[in-house]
Amino acid sequence: MPLPLRSIVLVSLLALGAAALTLYWQWPTPVAPTTSSASVVKPAVAATPSNPSFSQPTPTVTARATPQVLLPSMLGTEVDGDLKTDSAGNLQLDLAVRDYFDYFLSAADQAGLEVAVEALLADAGSRLQEPALGQLIGVLGDYLDYKRASLALLQQPLSVQQQAQPQAQLSMLQQAFDSLAQLRRTHFSSGAVEALFGAEEAYARYTLDSLMLLGRDDLSEQAKADAQEQLRGQLPQAMRASEERQSQALAQQAQSEQLWREGASEEQVRQFLTLTYDPATVERLLAEQRSERSWQQRYAAYQQQLASLQGNGLSPADRQQEQQRLRQRLFSAEDQHRVDTYDAIAAKQQNSASETPEL
Repeated sequence: MPLPLRSIVLVSLLALGAAALTLYWQWPTPVAPTTSSASVVKPAVAATPSNPSFSQPTPTVTARATPQVLLPSMLGTEVDGDLKTDSAGNLQLDLAVRDYFDYFLSAADQAGLEVAVEALLADAGSRLQEPALGQLIGVLGDYLDYKRASLALLQQPLSVQQQAQPQAQLSMLQQAFDSLAQLRRTHFSSGAVEALFGAEEAYARYTLDSLMLLGRDDLSEQAKADAQEQLRGQLPQAMRASEERQSQALAQQAQSEQLWREGASEEQVRQFLTLTYDPATVERLLAEQRSERSWQQRYAAYQQQLASLQGNGLSPADRQQEQQRLRQRLFSAEDQHRVDTYDAIAAKQQNSASETPEL
């Protein structure tokens, strides 16, 4: 049974909020990092513009490599992102710098934030010289302050109305986006916001506008399609091309699913896919669809058998044990997380339905 998009978004936000809240309480008070050179306060950084025609100094790229200071979670990995400087030795600020930060900060849950930051600074010190190193440290301080403040936003509890009503969920997402965008502009310059978060904000804005468009009852399907195309046209060129490919793939998937629902054979679906994809891709898509259909059938059977447990007189503990046995019999260990997600969404939908007053 396909799950509503807004329900998936809401459960994902709730799960993210729980994890982020744990990080927030463990986030230490910021300590100003130091280097062997003179301290640098709010150094200027050359932000890489989104317009490729913009003239700028020739960058020198520090190649991606194994981290110089290894933490347990980094063994066997390569550093995400890269660090670039221009011909004057200034740091080139772009999304790759944020990826670099996040690569090291992702180890904070295991090694602790202070250790992760120390590893980042040691690695950066082996790759950059002044003034770029001091500039990176200044941006890192701003980034840590921003991360602490952004995680605090997720502490705000959701009301029952926000959890149950799709329009309230969408309003909540819009409010969260606006608050986060304002927070970024509080901690960073406009150039740094564009360099570090521009692509993310553009796609988030596109996604929110698309969700609002889907919920409109005053537009025909053709009008919605035209408006959706206009929204897509406002995306940056590279992102627009990616979104178009994704949109085409989703349309193909929807048509394939429609064929399966109408009782088409696998050969008929293969012929349909052949109109768009090469033979190897067709067989891969068929295998994925075959696997997905099998999973959905198993989950539907699981739900039916789970419902039968509700009225058989078992105690809550025995019913929980039988549910666990049922899950282990129908699903692999790799599927358990997905079952957890589907169960959580089903429970939330059931609770919302029971809490909605009858008219």
